[in-house]
Amino acid sequence: GSYQDVSMALSTTRNVLKIYRRLSAFGSSRSLLTAPSQSTTVRIFSGIQPTGILHLGNYLGAIENWVKLQEECGSVLYSVMDLHSITVPQDPATLQENVLNMTASLIACGINPERSVLFQQSVVSEHAQFCWILGCLTSMPRLLHLPQWKVKSAGSKSGGSVGLFTYPVLQAADILLYKTTHVPIGEDQIQHLELTKDIARIFNNRYGEFFPIPKEILNSA
Repeated sequence: GSYQDVSMALSTTRNVLKIYRRLSAFGSSRSLLTAPSQSTTVRIFSGIQPTGILHLGNYLGAIENWVKLQEECGSVLYSVMDLHSITVPQDPATLQENVLNMTASLIACGINPERSVLFQQSVVSEHAQFCWILGCLTSMPRLLHLPQWKVKSAGSKSGGSVGLFTYPVLQAADILLYKTTHVPIGEDQIQHLELTKDIARIFNNRYGEFFPIPKEILNSA
């Protein structure tokens, strides 16, 4: 059945740590803070929250572009971003169901696990760990400057959670963890990617040229 197919697709996430280490190693046993060679591997990363079944806006806005990119680039990673989704209350059973449904929808729309790495964000603990490291390099005024925090926190009775506040830092960690060079995004995410670029520059200035500065690929719709 469809859930059996989804389970088979999600089984790739069990090996994602090994895949991550191969992608990060660049064929050598260098230490973590050793700068890469000047010839940077072209790598695409993007993610989508597990809201359940995809709708037409998702497809036209992002997924159609994802399908094309996996055919054009040899190193592509797509993630179902369940850590991002818990900035608002979630029922655990419903969230896991939504992860499965989103994964099935992505595969049905043409995302091919043989052409790209498709994985569940929370399976790779380095996303959260790296977010902490990058958070220690990011100032609070820089995050307060982002308009999405102002809008979303204003609509919360509690004034917004710490998770919501540091959400853009987790996005930066998602991107930089794999030394991503290109990120397909919508125009509403440009400022968050600019934050990612700023964090990468801060890290590079402090510890040496390690991360490529990622470039945006604007979605056509």
